[in-house]
Amino acid sequence: MAGYGQGLLITPGTERQLGAYGLFRPSASQQDVLALPTGPLPVKGADPDILWASFAELCGGGRATADYVLLAGRFPAWVVDGIPSPSAESAAGPADWQRFLDLLDVLHERDITPFLIAPSRHGDPFGAPEGSVPMELAAILSRIGERLSGLRRIESDEQLPDEQSGGC
Repeated sequence: MAGYGQGLLITPGTERQLGAYGLFRPSASQQDVLALPTGPLPVKGADPDILWASFAELCGGGRATADYVLLAGRFPAWVVDGIPSPSAESAAGPADWQRFLDLLDVLHERDITPFLIAPSRHGDPFGAPEGSVPMELAAILSRIGERLSGLRRIESDEQLPDEQSGGC
């Protein structure tokens, strides 16, 4: 599976959902810290074929687009988990969502496959009911929704292909 258009938005990210697409949560021993221009980035996994990191680590704090460009040159697929609901109660603020949009733009431009895991369903525009967030954030979320519109959404185990039964 390669390319941005082959990416998935997976909700809620059950083990079965992930396993159906060859994704398995990294173990604690696979955690790593990557050196970036804005400072160290703790990640859950950094195999040569895939980067696995949380929304909070990638989009919180002082990350810059240059960080995402550097990482895009190393990893052909990314898993971003823990994507919060963009409600007014969310710990993620407008700057975090802007960084998420910047990250999605880099992945799209570099044709990197994203696997985005959100514990709750994200509707349009990206899960924020009209009038529930400030106008500045609503504009960012709308652009995120546009960027995500090309990704396949997996929102339940029922959407998964039937498992093959084999002897053993």
